[in-house]
Amino acid sequence: MIILYDIPANVEGKAWSPNTWKTRIALNYKGLPYRTEWVEYPDIAPLLRGYGVPRAPPPAWMAYTLPAIYDPKTRSFTMDSMKIAVYLDATYPDTPAVLPASLRVFHGAFQRAYWDTILEHLRSLIMLPALKRQLNERSQTYFRETREKAFACKMEEICTPDKQAEQWARLEKAFGVMASWFEAAGDGRVLFLGTDEGQICHADTQIGGLLKWIQTIFGPESEEWRRVERFDGGRWKRFMAIIDKWADTSC
Repeated sequence: MIILYDIPANVEGKAWSPNTWKTRIALNYKGLPYRTEWVEYPDIAPLLRGYGVPRAPPPAWMAYTLPAIYDPKTRSFTMDSMKIAVYLDATYPDTPAVLPASLRVFHGAFQRAYWDTILEHLRSLIMLPALKRQLNERSQTYFRETREKAFACKMEEICTPDKQAEQWARLEKAFGVMASWFEAAGDGRVLFLGTDEGQICHADTQIGGLLKWIQTIFGPESEEWRRVERFDGGRWKRFMAIIDKWADTSC
């Protein structure tokens, strides 16, 4: 059984991170048996370094990150959701592919566009609520120290009440840009690969992970989440109705 390493939060099901959600959704979609081992932020680097997992490029605080998996079939560790998707497709070719070779150039470009378009606007709104509402104490300390070093300011300065209206407006506009990527197909698709609601790819798991992050941090009944559901005529509510089929946290 594959082991998925994930970061726990004080929420139902424990899962919250947009990055680890990508791999969790992919494993559920593929129907691969796995179990979760929960790792607090300060324990990630010692764990992966101890198993000889190669470190990622700088910055140093992102040298070891989750998701990571261990697969007893090949006795190997893989870190980073995109590398994990490639690994799972290659090792389990009889399962639905999420990142076939024909899509890897697209996914590389999408990842950069997705980061620049959405994440830059969302992080300022969501990091402080994530820190204060959901993370366990040991991870809170680590999260604050690393993010304040990266942003060169206190977490409380990133999103203040006087900035929120403007930040939400920018985020809604950013989601509109992302919606236009789907609309360019002209066929009413909700998912990247088309109108078949049973077929997803790695880009869908990225957006799914992002939306699960917002939903989990603010709360499924919060006005913040309801606001995102209303973006783009309810497109993202329809998107989540599909992705939720593979958002199981029972493993």
